[in-house]
Amino acid sequence: MYKWLSVSFLILSLVLAAGPLQAARILVIGDSWGVAAGPSLQQVLVDNGSADSVASIAVGGETAENMNTPEWLQQISTALEQNPDAELVHLSLGGNDFLGNWSSFLSQAAEDQLIADILEDITAIVDHILQQRPGIRIFWSSYDFPRPLPIIGQPEDVNNASLRFSARAQALADAKGDALNYGDFNGLTQVVYGFDGVQVSIYDPAFAIPPGDPSLPDPQYPGPAVAYADSIHLTEEAFLVLAEHQYDQFYQAVLGFQINAGLNDAWYNRATNGQGLLLAVFPARKEMFAAWFTYDTERPPEDVTAIVGEAGHRWLTAQGPYDGDTANLTLYLTAGGVFDAAEPPASTDLAGYGTLQIEFADCTQGLVTYEIPSLSVSGQFPIERIAPDNVALCESLAE
Repeated sequence: MYKWLSVSFLILSLVLAAGPLQAARILVIGDSWGVAAGPSLQQVLVDNGSADSVASIAVGGETAENMNTPEWLQQISTALEQNPDAELVHLSLGGNDFLGNWSSFLSQAAEDQLIADILEDITAIVDHILQQRPGIRIFWSSYDFPRPLPIIGQPEDVNNASLRFSARAQALADAKGDALNYGDFNGLTQVVYGFDGVQVSIYDPAFAIPPGDPSLPDPQYPGPAVAYADSIHLTEEAFLVLAEHQYDQFYQAVLGFQINAGLNDAWYNRATNGQGLLLAVFPARKEMFAAWFTYDTERPPEDVTAIVGEAGHRWLTAQGPYDGDTANLTLYLTAGGVFDAAEPPASTDLAGYGTLQIEFADCTQGLVTYEIPSLSVSGQFPIERIAPDNVALCESLAE
């Protein structure tokens, strides 16, 4: 097998020895890139302070066609049974089906049919996973531009075909909704490493292109030699880079704190006692409502009075969607009403008064960021609960 394969198992052993991990929340299924994903993802989770662990049934050289058989589907069922805490599946599959059957001599119709056949197998595997574990989320990761494979085509031909495959894969993921997410990492190592101008192959650029250059990724070039252990597989370092981008694109939001109804409570900033927010989470709609009790930006003159309340009091409301640990709300100002009276009616400008973002670190603390463009007012402040009564509920719902 490849050198990187033995190294990957060494990395995993070191990670597991570093400290206790929770039962696996991620199950890796797939081919040799899946084999490497297991220890790479585990390392990235540890680096980001997560105690979650990764289990894997990936096998080098595996194909979607072979995995869509009763024997392999049963292995998947067994792995899910053995990992009851798994909430996520990391899928690395389709590359061997594609590169094993594709060449630059294929007609467009033949390529379309090849991709359709692979996606049919992937769909069957995804549906099987969802049947066994309804509600589980699947992250299907792409590959990267390989090193030269002249036996099947020039790098530009191979890379553009890979991009066409990814476009179809993304369409499949979109059709599956939240259950299936697709990560397109074609050209990632070009962007991260750039090219040093040394032509390890005739297809490498003969001039240096720095990392992050806006011309990258460029499908006319292969993946950079420094990132590849062979024509297909990344180095240990590059697989970690890939895992970091997979974490940033998908796992961070999913594995992090999740907003839930246990946050329904009164919150305030200890430094501005006397102000605060009442929050209400509506999980079925994935929306949050906030009532913000505060003051005007300046104290009113002493001769300005109010019949009920205090002349400087202000209250605003906000409503909008949330995802993961963050709610992005539209801020509203309601005005024109009279205390406990239907007339004159109060009115709210539905275009909004500004924005309010609330990001939660956990069940006890968050960060509010606000902006009111018409007043050129913006800022942020931390919030905490006024009372801890709902913390236990929040923590149980966040598990």
